[in-house]
Amino acid sequence: MNTSASPLSARDRAGARILIPAALISSLMLGSLSLSLLNPLFDDAMHRTGKAADFFAVYQAGTNLVDGVSIYSTDPVRQEVPYYYPYRYHPFVALTIGLAAQLLPPFVAYGVWIIILELLLVANAFKTWLLFQDKYHASLAVSLWLVFSPLYLELFMGQFSFVMASLIFWTLLAWVQGARTKGEAWWTLSLIVKSNSVLFVPVLLRDGRWKTVVVGGAVAAVIAFPYFAAIPGTYEQFAQNYSGGMSMSALLGNQGFAALIGIAILRTSGLWTDDIPLLGQRVLQMDQMMEFPLLLWTLMVVGGTLFITFKSKRRSNPEMYLLWILAYFLFYKHVWEHHYVMLLPVFVLLYYRMISGNLPLSKSVFWGSYAVIALPTLFVFLDQSPVLFDPELSWEAWKSFAFHVPKPLAVLILFVNLARVLLEPTDSPPAHAT
Repeated sequence: MNTSASPLSARDRAGARILIPAALISSLMLGSLSLSLLNPLFDDAMHRTGKAADFFAVYQAGTNLVDGVSIYSTDPVRQEVPYYYPYRYHPFVALTIGLAAQLLPPFVAYGVWIIILELLLVANAFKTWLLFQDKYHASLAVSLWLVFSPLYLELFMGQFSFVMASLIFWTLLAWVQGARTKGEAWWTLSLIVKSNSVLFVPVLLRDGRWKTVVVGGAVAAVIAFPYFAAIPGTYEQFAQNYSGGMSMSALLGNQGFAALIGIAILRTSGLWTDDIPLLGQRVLQMDQMMEFPLLLWTLMVVGGTLFITFKSKRRSNPEMYLLWILAYFLFYKHVWEHHYVMLLPVFVLLYYRMISGNLPLSKSVFWGSYAVIALPTLFVFLDQSPVLFDPELSWEAWKSFAFHVPKPLAVLILFVNLARVLLEPTDSPPAHAT
């Protein structure tokens, strides 16, 4: 009998050597929700309102809905949760998950939400596994989901960004596999959950899919309109999420490129001081100082991405959509560390396209960007504050840059390299799988 291992079984063992530690890391994240082992690695776990604060925003919105108060109100008739952030989503989330959560005590409902997020993680990993014929590459791709540290913050805060990441993944996966109608259904649902995928509109219009845009937009509007009409002023409260400018207070803990620019402007302006009362007096002046540069940056990013979208001769599926997700992290004003879970579909689908030979993207850029974004920030080496309020207020400038630079810079590098590929002639030689 020939007992020598075949090349396939050797690759299977190599895949297992990747998947087993990745699964252990994922289990550690889940366990740390109770043990708090990983909390010191994250600003939002150490110096923010508390565990489940984002989920409690939805829970409280459901309470407000029952009481006839605006779901966006921060002055409720009764507060059913110990603490919460202001609710910022489409009314659909409050009308569904927010109301359903009222059946359980807040922390029990949060526990159910964690189970749902973990089930989504399993579903995404399974879909990823099926996407690859070579199970070694399948193991690597599945591991991309499991070792991504922003996912811990997503669980800790009970956020909805991973739901959005899942809907984006399912949308683009359906379109890649030719299931156009299914993808359109997932995309429409994503519009009423968190709305980030509205950025797909330019690509859809480029491809002549205006009916998809009209139907998706109409569904989102029709679901929201009765609530906005019934409670005056709620639409304006909702719209502030997108219409307001960057504020100095929104820079603290912010991991977006726009925030990095804001930090650079204020740190070099001479206005920043560790005298907290004096800093408070300068907030309005600092906000005004950032206004024009950040507007200009937003126009540059959005304009540049539009140019690439309509200039490129390559097919849109899926890398053009992925470019717009990256653009979001470059120009949007509120990008927190947990939001980076929305880049998981980007990395998984880019890897799939690279391995299949359809995308000549630099492997060093891909893996370097993933490593920087997947790892925690340098916060654990910078944080020396035992107090609740944000420690960055008293940091020296170099600490602030060390905290803010790596992740946004990694996004910019990946964006630029993907944009370069999309602008290349369509007969560019493909990358070869290894």
